[in-house]
Amino acid sequence: MLASRLHWRLLIGTILVLMAAAWLAPRMVRPPDIQENRVLAAAAAWPKTLGGLRDFRKAADPYVADHFPARPHLIGLLNRLRMLVGVSGSSRVIIGRQGWLFFDDDTHLGASRGDPPMEASETRAWLVTLAGRTEALRARRIPYLVVAAPVKETIYPQFGPAWYPGPSDNRPTIQLARLAARSGAGEVFYLHDAVAAATRQGQKTFSRHDTHWTGYGAYAGYAALIGRLQAMGITDGPRAMADFDVIHGHERARPRDLALMLGVSSFVDIDFPHIDNLAGEAREHTSYLTAKQDWTAPQVVDTGEVGKPTLLMTRDSFSNEILPLLLPHFSRIVLAHNQDGAWRPDLIDRFKPDIVILEVVEHGLRVSMGDGPPASAEATARIDKTLAALAPPKVVAPVFGLPNAAARAAEALATPAERCNVDIATLRPTAPGEGGLSIAGWIWDIARDDDTPKGFARLQGPGTDLVVSLAVDKSRPDVANAFHRPSAGRTGFLADFALKSLPSGSYTVTVYRRSGAAWIACHAPQPLAIPSLRRS
Repeated sequence: MLASRLHWRLLIGTILVLMAAAWLAPRMVRPPDIQENRVLAAAAAWPKTLGGLRDFRKAADPYVADHFPARPHLIGLLNRLRMLVGVSGSSRVIIGRQGWLFFDDDTHLGASRGDPPMEASETRAWLVTLAGRTEALRARRIPYLVVAAPVKETIYPQFGPAWYPGPSDNRPTIQLARLAARSGAGEVFYLHDAVAAATRQGQKTFSRHDTHWTGYGAYAGYAALIGRLQAMGITDGPRAMADFDVIHGHERARPRDLALMLGVSSFVDIDFPHIDNLAGEAREHTSYLTAKQDWTAPQVVDTGEVGKPTLLMTRDSFSNEILPLLLPHFSRIVLAHNQDGAWRPDLIDRFKPDIVILEVVEHGLRVSMGDGPPASAEATARIDKTLAALAPPKVVAPVFGLPNAAARAAEALATPAERCNVDIATLRPTAPGEGGLSIAGWIWDIARDDDTPKGFARLQGPGTDLVVSLAVDKSRPDVANAFHRPSAGRTGFLADFALKSLPSGSYTVTVYRRSGAAWIACHAPQPLAIPSLRRS
């Protein structure tokens, strides 16, 4: 009886100590910086009747969870531990190699991979809008230039996640720039090559822990952009890097948005070189055009330069590092954020710029032509002729079919793989009556240590059981490193498949791989949903 009492006293005492520590420790230990990009739950209103207690309890639960004092510490510590094994604690952040982080806009680096590809109708509409904007400004003797900043994974593909195949040579940014030039619709100036060249020279153009280019990346983009404007007869040439203030060092306050999303910015070394223009910023004067007064607000920057042209630039966050470098080249810079409209005829009429620039990072390029004046019939005809002549041959993807006797036997005999993961499983409609499945991941039998590449994928859903051959032979050095077994380095799969006439509903994906005389299976962790693919 005494031992039982002592046990309960110790248990209760331990719980009380842990609860006190959870409340007191955050007041003594500085919480890690975290930026969740969401609004935390608000406090629940006190119930006015006994019947409202149940609703109050339900409403109070998310508030307590969001405002628990030790919550930031737990999130940061847990996500730092997850990073060490290559697992992300945020749907917006992808963990790459050697601690590099990448932004996920729900397409899994799709802008770089060219997935989803632009449909012909989408490409045509984009080019027609570009032509309309270009012609409208040309009639007023104002050049129009679309400037696309590269995403991080196109510059440092070697640090992307293991399933990332590298940037596609026909991704939308390259495709749109090429078609705009060939059709005469307008000019798309992609800064990738300039930034990549600076990277090869040893300059740190992107950092591990932020989405945006560093000062060195921005300078490479600036030099290319100003060189293009000089060739157009608009500005003088780019200034040397020595004319600006290069700020080195590791500082907590440097840009680190991806680390903040994970809550790990206090646990990692933030290295983000910055190039500033202290002399130019001392002379500038900024006037805001609305009550809003942050960097996204429409504003006019009078630079203090005399006799220089006026620039109107609609922009995104990649402009922040490049803007100080532009000050010596313009007397006035009119700025507006793309979220308020990438086409601003009101600002064009009011400020009569000498050039209009749309600056946008490449994963936003394809949605940057939402509105504009109509294109001429001549421009539209040129675009249609260009698209007809350059229409790429349709890539025929492997198609799912009904399982044969061998596949059914393999499915029946397969055992769950102890070492595997389906990193990507995306089911989507494509053309009317058709769809596509993209899968990527790895599967390995650690016991047999077999490297047989033969495999297949299985898709199951409402009245559906389909299979397709799958090669399990892609390089996965991360798996080999994790298990310290070189034979695990060829355990990856990455493939796209075509589908036809699927009913709507929930689907599961399973990957099978031959291992010795047996088979192993790996199930995708989440079911997939798709609207009906049946032809009407």
